Amino acid sequence: MKINTHIVLVGLLLGFVFSLFSQWSDSNFNDLNNYKGYRPNVIGEINAEFKEDLDFLVEESTNFRESVDGFINQNQSKQNVDKSYRALRDAFKSVEYIIEYSDKEAYDKIVNGAPLPKLEQKVSDLTVLEPHGLQVIDEMIAGSDFSNKDEKEAFLKEVELFEKNIKKINTYLKIRKFNDRQFFEASRQSIIRLASLGITGFDTPGTLQGIEDADKVLQTIKKYTSLYKPELNNVNQIELLKKNSNIISKGLKIIKGSDFENFNRLVFIKEVINPLYKNIKDIHLALNYETIDEVSRYPQAVNYTSENLFEKDFLNNFYYVSLSKDDTYDEKSELGRLLFYDPILSQKNTMSCATCHDSKKAFTDGKTLSSSSNGGHLERNAMTLNYSVYATKYFHDLRAQRLEDQFEHVVLSEKEFNSSYKEILEKIKNSPTYVDLFRKAFPNSNQIRFNDIDYALAAYVMQLNTFDSPVDQYFQNKIDQLPKAVERGFNLFTGKAACATCHFAPLFSGNLPPLYIDSEAEVLGVPNHKQEPWAFDEDKGRYSNGLTQEVASFYEGAFKTSTVRNIALTAPYMHNGVFDTLEEVMDFYNKGGGSGNGLDLEHQTLSSDPLNLTEQEISDIIKFMEALSDTKSFDQPNDLPRDFPDENLNKRAL
Repeated sequence: MKINTHIVLVGLLLGFVFSLFSQWSDSNFNDLNNYKGYRPNVIGEINAEFKEDLDFLVEESTNFRESVDGFINQNQSKQNVDKSYRALRDAFKSVEYIIEYSDKEAYDKIVNGAPLPKLEQKVSDLTVLEPHGLQVIDEMIAGSDFSNKDEKEAFLKEVELFEKNIKKINTYLKIRKFNDRQFFEASRQSIIRLASLGITGFDTPGTLQGIEDADKVLQTIKKYTSLYKPELNNVNQIELLKKNSNIISKGLKIIKGSDFENFNRLVFIKEVINPLYKNIKDIHLALNYETIDEVSRYPQAVNYTSENLFEKDFLNNFYYVSLSKDDTYDEKSELGRLLFYDPILSQKNTMSCATCHDSKKAFTDGKTLSSSSNGGHLERNAMTLNYSVYATKYFHDLRAQRLEDQFEHVVLSEKEFNSSYKEILEKIKNSPTYVDLFRKAFPNSNQIRFNDIDYALAAYVMQLNTFDSPVDQYFQNKIDQLPKAVERGFNLFTGKAACATCHFAPLFSGNLPPLYIDSEAEVLGVPNHKQEPWAFDEDKGRYSNGLTQEVASFYEGAFKTSTVRNIALTAPYMHNGVFDTLEEVMDFYNKGGGSGNGLDLEHQTLSSDPLNLTEQEISDIIKFMEALSDTKSFDQPNDLPRDFPDENLNKRAL
């Protein structure tokens, strides 16, 4: 047999090299770390640092549990509990961004979810999830004097459960490794959370320590992003890291000496949050790491390429619908605009979408209760359609799951269009103009389909978001200043008045940050009239929305938290139009909602404690809300298709 000498020589050489390498001990290999110019992979350092910080959180959760146990069972000082709690929050804020990013479900259920019961989703039975985690603990610390045994035992039990759950989280995350993309995404997500949930008091509903938390969040971002210094040096982008440091230093300076009520959130968001949000994206892209859009075929609600929380494209409206952004989207939208104003959709050809959604009133109707097709009225008034696409549930009672699902409810309602899709299509297909418009909007369809109408209307409503109010223009750096009353009002809205703990920025609606994929409802205790004594409105809202999986007692009287954008145009207010002015609305909230005004409500989600706002403060908040009015208007079509064989249809009013 003939032997290939080249193969033998290569084999001997590889064996010799392997032998030398195998003799090199691990300690010798690790000594490379000491060589000048050598640095291990940055993401490896980040993973190692994170795990150390996670261990420290476990330690602080144990320390906190021990301090609470000492307070409850050994009569030790409450000051020890408060001090230990602050240390726990600092440790938590150092790792929160990765915990929330990596397991959002666990984060909400057992780590730091809102202190309200919820229903388990996607299960066959009605399963109530009781709240647990830091927000529950925060309310307990601030809201109880622990004067009775039951309160003490409940507090200790909750703290012990938190310690146990943090240890579970630690075990789970210890075996995970995060890549650079995930680090940058988690960091930017934490900035959204800081702006919308942290400094507003949502995360600390009892102690209001959100400003102290902000300090730790910024310090954490600075600590971890600084590890990218050698990589940024390699691509000649070290200025981005310097800019990062300068932005954070400015933020820490604004925080220093501030408390919850005097903290200037307006300036903080404009000069720190938005620049930092952009800069971390710039670092991410400068290092040429992949983004979520490159690794996922599914659209995200938050547009990762956006640079500003108040940009028009901060949120991706296509996430919320079944439509795709293709070459025919504009045709669909223009068709939807015609259909929106066309009464041909109703049985009597007298009512259109615009009947209850007037563009001059921010697509509401200005009525206490919306008009019905039979001369009476509906049970509720019309919600604004501006910014309505950014939601995961629709109508006051949250009964529809998608924007395009709403139209079916209106078509089939005896009090509204009182029609059917079949009847509508029978009319539309007799108009050559409409047939041609549908063909252009849906070129892959041989005939007009029922859901083509839904999609066309949805495409139009998707465009009713301008993000061009004075407040938006300020945050977009298009104007330098806002009136002082508006600035004060913004800081009150996002601070003392607690409005932003339900109306989350930048939509100022109930779409929950930082992911914006969960539309919330609140039980406010809205009365059925303004005359005292008040009586609770009999409309049960979400509880009676027809969805069997939502028949939970704590949903009685719950209604969707709508946007306050364009609120100056949408009077009267609340689902039943009970309040005529914003002053009346603010008085209602200032007194603590229905419970604060004497109604007996077991599940009111709004705090019944008075806000103690002064007349000037209320005036300032209203000035801010008025500054959320869009500047662009939406006009109706000049005319409708009038080429039907039936002359009566051609005479229908626009």
